[in-house]
Amino acid sequence: MSMEEGKIRVLEVFDSLEISGGVQSVVMNMVKEIDKSKFQIDFAVYDAPKERSYQTQAEEYGVKVHKISNFSEAGIVGFYKQFVKLLGENKYDAVHAHNLLHNGIILLAAKKCGIKNRISHSHQSFDDRNNKSPRNIISGIFKKLNLFAATKRVACSDLAAEFLYGKKKDYIFLPNALDLERFKVDESKIQLRHDFGINDDSKKALLHIGRFSAMKNQFFLIEIMKKLRDENCVLYMCGEGELKDEFFSKVKEEKLEEKIIYLGLRKDIPKLLKMSDVMLLPSLFEGLSVSCVEAQAVGTKAFISSNLSKQTDLGFGLIDFLPIDNADIWVDKINKIKCIEEHPTEEIHQKMQQLNFGINENLKVWERLYEK
Repeated sequence: MSMEEGKIRVLEVFDSLEISGGVQSVVMNMVKEIDKSKFQIDFAVYDAPKERSYQTQAEEYGVKVHKISNFSEAGIVGFYKQFVKLLGENKYDAVHAHNLLHNGIILLAAKKCGIKNRISHSHQSFDDRNNKSPRNIISGIFKKLNLFAATKRVACSDLAAEFLYGKKKDYIFLPNALDLERFKVDESKIQLRHDFGINDDSKKALLHIGRFSAMKNQFFLIEIMKKLRDENCVLYMCGEGELKDEFFSKVKEEKLEEKIIYLGLRKDIPKLLKMSDVMLLPSLFEGLSVSCVEAQAVGTKAFISSNLSKQTDLGFGLIDFLPIDNADIWVDKINKIKCIEEHPTEEIHQKMQQLNFGINENLKVWERLYEK
C-alpha cells in the first residue's frame, strides 16, 4: 500500500470518457461506489471530451484523468514509453488495463516500473472471421505478451476470456454490474411511451443502444427495417461513433427516416429500455453486453446476435439468440412480439444480485482485485 494517504492507488486504462461506451459505464459504476477512504482511482484515457462525457463526474469522484495517445498515434514504442513515464511519475499500487490486445504493452510498462498488481480485463470477443485476418500473427504476439505481463486475468464472459487468454486459461469472472436502483422505473410502459410521443398503443417500439462501429453491425438493422417498412413500428437508436454519419446517410438513401429515429446520447437509458417492446443487438462479436444486462434489469425483451456469449441470458426468459445472416428471422420474431408487455422486476433484481450483477456484490470483487 502506498504511504500517501494510506490508500491503495489504482490506474484504470481505457479508451474514452464518452458516455456511450459500455466499459466506461461499468468503470464509472465502480468508481462511484468504491470506498474512497481506502482506494484512490485514477484514469488514463485516449479521449476525454468536454461534452457528453464522464469527465466532470469522474473529477467529482476524486479521479485524476491522464490524457494519453492511442496506439495508432504513438506507435508501439511511443505507446509503451508514455506508460513507463506516466507510471514512473505516479506511484500506483495496481494498473487495471481494459484495452484488449494492447493490455500487454500497458502491463509490461507497469512491470518495468515495479508495479506488482497488473490486471488485464477482457470486455469483448471476436468471431472466426476476425481470427483469420492478416493481423492474426500480431494479435497472437500481443496476447502472449499479455499473458506474460499480467498477474491477474479478468473477463466479463467466457468468450471474452477465451479470446484474450486462450482456452482453458484460469480467469476471474467479473460481470458488468449495474446500479440496480437506477433500473427501478416507477412509470408504466404506457406512460413512458406517451412521454416519448408514442400515443398509438398498437405501435411497436424497437430500440438499439451502442456505439456506431463495425463491431455492432448496425447496418443489419437497416435491412430489418426495410422489411418492416409497412409495419406499425419504429426503431430508436442511441449512441455515437465513427460510423454514425454513414449509417444515417444510408437511412436517408433507403427513405427510412420515419422508421429509424436517432435519439443521441442519453442518460435516461432505464426509461428508454422500459418504454421499448424489444431491444435489438446484432453485434458481430462482443463480451457480455452491458445493454443486454440493462434490458433484463427493466424486464425488456432483447433479440441478440447468436455470436454473443450464452452467459448474456441471465435466465429470465427475455433473451433470444438469432443468426445475423438472415434478417427475415428477426423480422418474424419482431412481428410476433406483444406490444406493451411488462415484466415485474423485483425478482429479477434479487437474482441479479445473487449473480454479482448488483453493484454492491460486484464491488467486492473489484476491491479484492486491488487488495491482494
